[in-house]
Amino acid sequence: MVLTRFVSGEDTSLAAANSLEVLLDEAYPDDELVQSAVVKLASYRPGGGQFLFDTPEIQRRLLRIRDYLSHRT
Repeated sequence: MVLTRFVSGEDTSLAAANSLEVLLDEAYPDDELVQSAVVKLASYRPGGGQFLFDTPEIQRRLLRIRDYLSHRT
């Protein structure tokens, strides 16, 4: 799964982030927490930068999303 590979550090590429952005957006269009992660993924760059999120920040956010979704009924 793309999310597992991203949070493990196996694949933190922009392509992986873009895939996650689309998958999460389409699967949970009405979930505010997930949509917040989608916005962050859209602003992801591996090295970060002004107004951008770096790899550790996105990994932390995705771990929270994974936990949240695993407990969602």
